[in-house]
Amino acid sequence: MSNQEPYWLGRASEELQRLHRQHYIWTKNIGYLVHPTIASTLPEKARIADIGCGTGIWLSEVAKVSPSTYRFDGYDISDASFQPADSLPPNVTLGHGDFKKPFPEELHGQFDLINIRLIVISMGEGVWESTLRNMLALLKPGGAIQWTEGDFLVARGFRGANSTSSGGHYLTQGQLKLNSTLVKRFGYNFPDFNKLFTDAGLQNVGEDVSSTDRFVDQRHEFTEIGIGAVFGALRNVASAKQEGYWTEEEVEQFRLKAVDDMQSGAYLRWDLHVTFGFTSK
Repeated sequence: MSNQEPYWLGRASEELQRLHRQHYIWTKNIGYLVHPTIASTLPEKARIADIGCGTGIWLSEVAKVSPSTYRFDGYDISDASFQPADSLPPNVTLGHGDFKKPFPEELHGQFDLINIRLIVISMGEGVWESTLRNMLALLKPGGAIQWTEGDFLVARGFRGANSTSSGGHYLTQGQLKLNSTLVKRFGYNFPDFNKLFTDAGLQNVGEDVSSTDRFVDQRHEFTEIGIGAVFGALRNVASAKQEGYWTEEEVEQFRLKAVDDMQSGAYLRWDLHVTFGFTSK
């Protein structure tokens, strides 16, 4: 996968609103912002980084519930999604950083916790390991990393509980089309995080796996943000105009049918993974 591969989800205002909503929905399902195993180890003046921070919403929310002595730094390849600086907590700073490249040496060994999440759409074969190495270089001895991702390769539509629900066929079709397009384009894949972390020498590795249908009352919400992500990405990919890709017209036709699936009661389901580990002291 080329480091110049576009961010297929886009950065328009509609997508930023979806990302904010997604943050709250995912957090409710997972049950925490920082895994309790990590939270209990953070020092009084912890320095925390969020890599691929997007709008900075995770940092802002963690800062609200953390000691004022903590310092938070967010890094993203683009500042197009950043919240205005005057809307951030005073101990939160956002700046440039590309997780696919080594960070400046002055940042090496400076952080007690690295958070990284929801970058799977940017990843492909051979990229996970190098990205993890770039992250681990930023940690202090005994520091922790927390990586949250959705396994969209297992995503599909399901029939809802009511008798009028469709089978979710078009929800499935949209997800499968996006998956196959990204696999073909740059070897898009989902790693074994436990092995990835262990092979990198991390200690006390743990992984929480839940599903988007864990809470029945969240199924519709997850499906809405899933439709936005899947068909938004397919619409952007269509601009490449390569053989086998859906056209923008086809994307919209399938999107409307996927919305009909959702409105009938069908839902989109995938797995959520939170993996954490610690460097040696």
